[in-house]
Amino acid sequence: QMANSASVPSNYDSMTARWAREGCYVLALAHKDLGPVDDLAAVTRMSREQIERGCDLVSLLLFRNKLKEDTASAIMELKGGDTRTVMITGDTALTGVYVARQCGMVSPSARVILGDVDRNSAGAEPLLVWRDTADDSVVDDVDRLLRSERQDIDDAEKRLGNVVSKRTPSIELAVTAAAFDHLVATNAIRRYLLDIRVFARMTPQGKVECVQLHMERAVTAMCGDGGNDCGALRAAHVGLALSDSEASIVSPFSSSNRSIHSCVTLLREGRSGLATSIAGYKFLINYGTTMSMLEIVQFYFSVIVPQAVWIMIDSFITVGLCIAVTQAQTARKLAPSRPTARLVGAHTLASIWGQTAINYAFLYGMMGLLFRQSWFRCHEFDSRDIDTSLWWLLGDNYEAEVISLVCMFQFVNAAAVYNFGYRYRRAWITNYVLVVLYAGFISALSVLVLANPNRFSCMFRINCGNPDTLVDLGYAKPSWGISSYNSPAGHNVMPHKFRWTLWGLCLANVVLCLAWEKFVVLGPVGRAVKKLWVSRKGDSKLRVKL
Repeated sequence: QMANSASVPSNYDSMTARWAREGCYVLALAHKDLGPVDDLAAVTRMSREQIERGCDLVSLLLFRNKLKEDTASAIMELKGGDTRTVMITGDTALTGVYVARQCGMVSPSARVILGDVDRNSAGAEPLLVWRDTADDSVVDDVDRLLRSERQDIDDAEKRLGNVVSKRTPSIELAVTAAAFDHLVATNAIRRYLLDIRVFARMTPQGKVECVQLHMERAVTAMCGDGGNDCGALRAAHVGLALSDSEASIVSPFSSSNRSIHSCVTLLREGRSGLATSIAGYKFLINYGTTMSMLEIVQFYFSVIVPQAVWIMIDSFITVGLCIAVTQAQTARKLAPSRPTARLVGAHTLASIWGQTAINYAFLYGMMGLLFRQSWFRCHEFDSRDIDTSLWWLLGDNYEAEVISLVCMFQFVNAAAVYNFGYRYRRAWITNYVLVVLYAGFISALSVLVLANPNRFSCMFRINCGNPDTLVDLGYAKPSWGISSYNSPAGHNVMPHKFRWTLWGLCLANVVLCLAWEKFVVLGPVGRAVKKLWVSRKGDSKLRVKL
């Protein structure tokens, strides 16, 4: 004790605790009369202990650090995003508890129990004591209280729908640095870690240890603005420095906007980026399954789709739409869960397998419909009738034509299927690049299916033929050059009725794929299946108090 006992009032502890509970930083000022000083050098040679011993308490100096107006809303949005927030501070525990209540980190009605280390005498073994911050009374069985509260939260998980309502605890723990060190030394910290909301009087190294312990249980982000946060910012999975000082050098992310809403923004962008990456992955997997289907069918019928179709698919549709899928904008609000990160998880596979099954069914169905047409002439591979050296003209037939049109619709539609914003990205209509490309490709393919022979369709060798043959069919003689058709029929112009039937079935394919993703994978059917699975098999997901 630095101050003389006579100068310290009897209510000193209660008074400092009172102001700390009200959110004040409490500094004690003391004075010591050194008497006449003849040699200032002798004073400078005195140790700190000599200077501070025997001082008289003068007063308490109070500072109040008010919260920013947007802090409470940021904490609430983080909670709504199924994110647990804790405070690791160098301030006193009671001040930390007050700030936690003010910003909404701790519920106003919650009971906060503070753990600290008591030493009854010098050299005695440290004893961890839990006290209620409201009245400083000792709490004997904190473990029993925590077990009872966890049971209440488990019950609320089944009854309530809102994630914050389900997991808002009625009992919160706070610890001092001494209590934290004691729990670490006794290997008991992991039992209480996810129940502790405020870690007070923490040193820079203590902050690092606290972050590392949280990293054992879940993905952990650290947000700080001072030099004493540098170690923790660097150690965390994600570090966000709210300053341009030394903290921003070691932190992967930094923001000049010193607001907790920067954490919300970072989390929204991260989840959106993950969702977009998975969407791009599924789009390319869908490209592979559709391409393999195209290859199998064309080899079965001994045809090869026209050369221009290959160029259209690989150079324009796939490249253009793959880039467009990544242009989805971030959701304005933080979702109550994070997107899946499993490349072969149930959610991802249900999406890919569903699209593949639907596409296969429509392609095989339309090939069967083609073979039932009275006007259809089957392409039979016969080297006597065609020039095999002109392999790129093996698409001059109805089979290759139908395969090309159906598969191009499926390639284009895959981008729209995986462009649904769901919870992590904005509505699909705000991805203007993809909307424009999608509308353009669908319109171009519709022209290929429905229009009479024209320069555009003849470039793809779809609904076209030799000039003289087209004249025989009743169409005007083309004014553009057309390479001779590599087939006995000399054309592959489909009747108008069949064109409309084919176009309608292609659009049905599009709509069914969109409906599968929207209502089955992402919608009520998928949620119902997931709920049923969890009720029977259980859920291994870590559910933390918010």
